[in-house]
Amino acid sequence: MKSVSCPATTHRTDEWQSLPGATVEVRRRGERYRCALVEDAMPDASGVWLAADGPYGRELIEKAEGYEIWTTLYPRSHTSECS
Repeated sequence: MKSVSCPATTHRTDEWQSLPGATVEVRRRGERYRCALVEDAMPDASGVWLAADGPYGRELIEKAEGYEIWTTLYPRSHTSECS
């Protein structure tokens, strides 16, 4: 099974509740944490469940823990693109 690859061009988003089914890049403290498929999201956008992939198990990522999600979908207003 091939591991999930990060999208080539992404931007930060706060619309986490809209991400189930999307492949995203997760960052923490400015560093890439992992790329993953979002399985589910909290209705209030406070967290998402990332699908198991290769050595990574299914994982809950929460905004309150300092994680950011970068995606090709749902841009946060006026954020710059990153590749």
